[in-house]
This record gives sequence, C-alpha cells and structure tokens, in this order.
Amino acid sequence: MKHRYRLLFEPEHEYNTKHGKLICDQYLTPETSSVSIDKYLKRVFANRVDCDWIAQVSNRKWKRHLWPFVPKKHIIKFVRCNLSVHYMVKRFNIPTVLIVRNPYDVLASQQRVKFPWLYDLSRFENQKALCELLLKTYNFDLNKQQNLSNLEKLCIRWCIENSVPFLNKKQADFEIYKYEDFKGDINLFKSFCKRYNLKPLDNLNTIFTQPSSKTHPKSNVITGGSKRYLFSKDEFKLINQYLDIFKIDLYDRKIGV
Repeated sequence: MKHRYRLLFEPEHEYNTKHGKLICDQYLTPETSSVSIDKYLKRVFANRVDCDWIAQVSNRKWKRHLWPFVPKKHIIKFVRCNLSVHYMVKRFNIPTVLIVRNPYDVLASQQRVKFPWLYDLSRFENQKALCELLLKTYNFDLNKQQNLSNLEKLCIRWCIENSVPFLNKKQADFEIYKYEDFKGDINLFKSFCKRYNLKPLDNLNTIFTQPSSKTHPKSNVITGGSKRYLFSKDEFKLINQYLDIFKIDLYDRKIGV
C-alpha cells in the first residue's frame, strides 16, 4: 500500500469494530438512518476511525495513517454494506464502486469458510423497510421462511445483497464491475486507477495475479487445482430458483454436470 493512501478495512464489521454494527447489513435510506449512523459514517469518510481491524492494511508506523496534515486518499473496503450504497452516494457524495462476484463462486467459498454470521439472516429480518421492499418487489416474504437449509440461507443473503442495490439505480450513482472482469484484465484495472487518479503499485504486473492474503487455504487459487463446484444438480437447481425469485440477471445460470 502506497504511503499516500489509506485503506480502511471493513469499518462495518459487527464484532471487530466498536461501531460497525450500526451499518452492518443495514438497508439505509433517509428514513431508516439515524444521527448515530450518520455520525459514524462521517467519521469513517473523514479518516477519523481506527482500530487494529480497520487499519490492518494501513501504514501504521507512528500512526501516520491518521495524521491529518499528511495528504492522502482514503480507500474504504466494505463487505456488508451493499444495501447502503445508494444512501452513501447521495448523502455523502463520495465516489463509490460496487464489485459483484459470481454467485456460484461466492456460495462455494462461503461453504468452505462457514463463518457463523453468513447463516444469520436476523439482521435482514428485523428491518421492516427492507422486508416490505422484498415483498413488494420480489413477492418474497423473508419473515415467513422456515426450516431453511444452510445453502438456502446463503442463497438468500447473496440475493438480497446483489439485488436491492440495483433497484432505482441512476447511471451516475455508482459504478458496477464484475470481480471476474477485474481479475482477468489488468488493463481494465489500470484504466480504472487512471480514471480515479490512483497510482498502482510499481510491481503491479508481478503481483496482480497473486492470491489475496484473505484467500481461503483450500481455495483452488491457492491449491492450483481446477475450479470445481461441489454442488449437486439439485443444489444448482435450488440456487437458480433463488436467483430467479430475485430476478438476478448479472450472470448466466449454471446447471452442473
């Protein structure tokens, strides 16, 4: 990470940050936000929040990542704030990019890591405005889903996070990229950096294809094995049913082999 950039890593993490639970998995609108939420977001965007989790990829020597007199650009990585993307753009007028990844890849990865929060849909269920939106838009009553399998819970989470942000989207609101396009085209990444006046690392050509430090050790990216989804035909069918319910048209359907 260049010294004139600061990466804030997941300031919405509900356990590893003090106030991240305020915005984690929240469907924010002018009606559903609050003074405390806005206050926290303002501090995040002003580079006034800090903890070991948020600053893990920052240049932390003498806490230089917080020095206000050292000019720097702030790059914020959110993972569980998709539902707030419209609110963040309109309320705070900041450049925002939404990166979407293939649902089959995401679900396979989530089944490997098995983080408990992935299977907990209560944050969604407890938001009246969100539940009403899902019912009105997709005829999907989140509060009436019972006896869900773990795969179904993961499907519902992915679909909510990757359908709601695309509702009522204006062209100028935020940019959308597919993770696969970025990963497969270094020139696309370079043009993205140029458009936002970001300077890539000098050794970008060498490190571009290297796995992230967060990549699961059993991932084919680490093991070097061929990509293979551990889904049965029935599981593919189940996944596709949810993609259809939420009218997901970002990716072609897979049916297994």
